Amino acid sequence: MKYIFFILSFTVLAATSQNYVPKTIDFESIEFSAPMEIPLILAGNFGEMRGNHFHTGLDIKTKGVIGQKIIAIEDGYISRVRVSPWGYGNALYIDHPNGLTSLYAHLSKFPPAIDSLIYAQQALTESYIVDEIVLQDSFFVKKGQLIAYSGNSGSSYAPHLHFEIRETVTEHALNPLLFKTFQTKIKDTTPPKVSGIKLYAITEKGFMIPGKSKYYTCRLVGKKWVINDNKPIDINNLITENSMLGIGFHTTDKLDAAGNVCGVHHTVLTHNGAKKHEQQIDYINFDHNRFLNSHQDYYEFKQNKKNIHKNFTTVINPLTIYPLNDGKIAWEDCGGTYEFDVYDAHGNAHAISFTLASAEKKPSANPLNKEGAYLFPDEVNTHITDDFQVLIEPGCFYEPLQKVISVDSNSKYLSPIYQFSEYTIPVQSKYDVRIKVPEVHKDLPAYKLGVGLISDRGYLSFLGGNFVDGWVEARARNFGRFVLVVDTIAPKITPLDFNEGKTITKYNTLELEIHDNLAGVMEYKAYLNDQWVLMKYNRKKRRYIIPLDAHSRPLLVKGTNVVRITAKDGKGNKAQYQCNLTY
Repeated sequence: MKYIFFILSFTVLAATSQNYVPKTIDFESIEFSAPMEIPLILAGNFGEMRGNHFHTGLDIKTKGVIGQKIIAIEDGYISRVRVSPWGYGNALYIDHPNGLTSLYAHLSKFPPAIDSLIYAQQALTESYIVDEIVLQDSFFVKKGQLIAYSGNSGSSYAPHLHFEIRETVTEHALNPLLFKTFQTKIKDTTPPKVSGIKLYAITEKGFMIPGKSKYYTCRLVGKKWVINDNKPIDINNLITENSMLGIGFHTTDKLDAAGNVCGVHHTVLTHNGAKKHEQQIDYINFDHNRFLNSHQDYYEFKQNKKNIHKNFTTVINPLTIYPLNDGKIAWEDCGGTYEFDVYDAHGNAHAISFTLASAEKKPSANPLNKEGAYLFPDEVNTHITDDFQVLIEPGCFYEPLQKVISVDSNSKYLSPIYQFSEYTIPVQSKYDVRIKVPEVHKDLPAYKLGVGLISDRGYLSFLGGNFVDGWVEARARNFGRFVLVVDTIAPKITPLDFNEGKTITKYNTLELEIHDNLAGVMEYKAYLNDQWVLMKYNRKKRRYIIPLDAHSRPLLVKGTNVVRITAKDGKGNKAQYQCNLTY
């Protein structure tokens, strides 16, 4: 049996979470303007737990419409512009003299001077997508100056302004509500809420032991929130070999002017009067943001939509949000009274207390001790066979992973279906996957081969890949079912509101669709009379749009005009559409 092994450099993980280091920013005295002239009402706040990350700014409502004026909160210069169908969509970054950067995202459009700056970069690269660092002396703005209009661009699902303040030198996102000026402009007298607690048996490294946890709902009795009818909680059924007690809290917050569920700022857990664990989300390091999946109980979030903050950490959690991290409690010490205090950024607070009975029973068997049954996040993990290989660096996933490995030879693809774990389990960073090209497919063009991933709903996504010594190698950021695929089919370009000979005198846009069967559209361009023109991708409508505006109309001539569209997918397959239009 011949094995092919991966060569890579391993990331060294810290044995414990990094120490919390507060920022030395003068949040009290820095005065900013509001980014909009309308009242600031939040749909989302800083530190709110999202699908795979903490929210890094404020989502400010725009009265359900696009086009609200966005103004600079302080003097500065435009340091970066981004235009994309995804993520922040249209976004603007302004560096300020006080060492901070403000970010305005999901914008709809820009004033003419800034629009010209962006269009010049688009024309230079012949690309709609822009992510450009702007020179310091290129475009200065003044506090209160109009810089954009609010929108719904990028990965946004309703009109709003995503607003951030960052520390310029580190690019760490700061909680805007720590600045006195925003606490004044955004009213909040509503305290956070604790909806329940969850008790866990955990390893000494902080990993949750499968099947060893229990959730308790908080109930309002009279004017007091209680747990377990205010009786001591029996923890004997949780006691497991080689384990300790961990506690998580289902807690969220709301602000005065809206019903949106938001995140909390600061929590403290005490046991018999001694502080055991503290978390405080003042800032977020983007390099670590996805480790939210280690901080929260991901399974409760995915299955039951519960926002549970674990008051203990694993050895692979580098988040710097824990001023005190002593939440792993020995079973023999766990009896007694606990209090959990939770605060929002305005200082509104909620507290709840409960009692755990002392441990009495002998520990039950630990399923994690079963030889070869689990993969562990702090180790190098491999799966090596003659035709399918996986190699995972430490820190790639968050909790012990039960081995789910199978091969389905009854496949409609170029290879069997190789299953490695479950699609729904979160993954921190990409890992290596290899599939051997079967002998029967040796005649296929090697550079067109790739690895596909089948989702839990049966959809096939294309991971790409390179052909090396008879194998196709790819990088994956999901577990699941892997197959070998080939893409030799070019994208398909379909005009929607124009065709050969169409008169477009009264048109403001030309709209079309570009579909690709597998690798995805990676490049698209439009030309009018052989001159490049901007073509935008509207992700929500799934169509491509050529604006007939001040940039493109000067290229039109009386009579016949030639429009040409080109597209290329992720495996280099090219398509072109051309027709004559009358103007």
